[in-house]
Amino acid sequence: MIQFPETIAPISIQTSMKAAEGYAALTQDFNPIHLDEAFAAKTAFGRPIAHGTMALNLILEAMSRAADGAFYIADLDIRFTAPTYIGQTLTAQATQDDGALYRLEVKTEDGRLVLSGAARLAARVRG
Repeated sequence: MIQFPETIAPISIQTSMKAAEGYAALTQDFNPIHLDEAFAAKTAFGRPIAHGTMALNLILEAMSRAADGAFYIADLDIRFTAPTYIGQTLTAQATQDDGALYRLEVKTEDGRLVLSGAARLAARVRG
């Protein structure tokens, strides 16, 4: 019987303008909502927001660490529920719901949920 990880250790990241600039270069997403304070001030957000996929990558990193190469994410269903503002700390956590199914959350330091969803792990076949 396959033993899926019971716990997924939470991990955190501090967003910053420097991190947003590096992430933009990595993903080729140079949208000014992330990088230009004057532009972002004129939007509904009122200030720069971190790339949404930064939160997604954080939860994927937490799942990857727990899987330790023995498992992979076979199914992923997520929703971005709120923006993350530059300067906020994000913490990703996952809880086992039923066997290979995990509930996912990424929250800011004040507890605001910015990403929620579910992931199903599958065992990696070693040949």
